[in-house]
Amino acid sequence: MDAASPELIAVVRDDLSYLVNDWPGGEIRDDEIRRSSAVLRRLFNYRDLVKVWVTVVGKQDFLVPSSFIHVADINRLREVNFATSSPAQNVGMKIFAAMEFNKIQEGPAPVSIKEEVAPLKRYLNQPACVISGVLITREELVQFVANKLGGAHFDDGRDKPNERVIQVMTQYVIGNRPALIHEMLSCGQVLAGSESTKELIGALRK
Repeated sequence: MDAASPELIAVVRDDLSYLVNDWPGGEIRDDEIRRSSAVLRRLFNYRDLVKVWVTVVGKQDFLVPSSFIHVADINRLREVNFATSSPAQNVGMKIFAAMEFNKIQEGPAPVSIKEEVAPLKRYLNQPACVISGVLITREELVQFVANKLGGAHFDDGRDKPNERVIQVMTQYVIGNRPALIHEMLSCGQVLAGSESTKELIGALRK
């Protein structure tokens, strides 16, 4: 991996400071989260965060606390209309997870929520949601919101395979926020609260 340029380092420093200062309490407005999805896409999907981390700190993993969908029975995923594993602090209340099944559950549910401290790459590739029986990763969610809702690269004509499924999330609300916005809030807050983020910001200040 090439070393990050001074310009990229400055951008990532400013982005992380913005997330740490403005996102943790959940007072941030939905429209600001939507517009800021391009920031998360740059940090996560474009790997700018990892590039700066490796340049400034070293090659050890950038770690984040992760809640993710654990699939107990892949053959029963179609029983899950909607599930999300993403916790978020939302103006005085903490939302942990939400699930909606299309049939009464007898015995163990087909999915559950697991937690770990994960390398950033694994966090992004873990299933954050189940929508109409389809697993959706955080990387897919961030990309969708930035491209389709954030205006970063709006393209209504060329949907990727899971984008039509993700569109179903627009009918769900979590903690008085649209579900997609809740997911972005959770991603930003997880990054803001990561010990690796604190370490990187400290290194950038030296």
